[in-house]
Amino acid sequence: MEKLITDQLAAFNQLYREIDEIYHLYAKRQGISDTALWLLYSLYENDAAYTQRELCSAWHYPPQTVNSALKSLEKQELIMLNSIPGNKKNKLVVLTEKGKEVTEKVISLLVLAEQRSFQGLKKEERETLLSLTQKYTELLRNEINEISKLS
Repeated sequence: MEKLITDQLAAFNQLYREIDEIYHLYAKRQGISDTALWLLYSLYENDAAYTQRELCSAWHYPPQTVNSALKSLEKQELIMLNSIPGNKKNKLVVLTEKGKEVTEKVISLLVLAEQRSFQGLKKEERETLLSLTQKYTELLRNEINEISKLS
């Protein structure tokens, strides 16, 4: 039984890494980092401004990683970092016109590919995939928290 679980877990981890690699290669072809891809994705998806802290929280990236990606996007003139009155530490991330054009091209095509892929699954399969992935994530988080207490 333990061998079966180990083999299944290895297969699951390989699939997870393969999906991650698909996104990585897409970002690379677009000339941006993985982090920049996901930050632009957020800005495109909700057509709203975010604070750096909100982006860190949404994508589970450390502040240094987000800050580095944002500086690169700012240098490319894809975003602006606007000060928030009364808050010197956190800035509002806003797409520039150039940024809107780039995300409309780069991110909209990615979203379309994701939608088409997801539509390739039956409704029940999509629901099962989401439900089981959420359950596994919660179980893994709990287990990692438990073992962290021991060390």
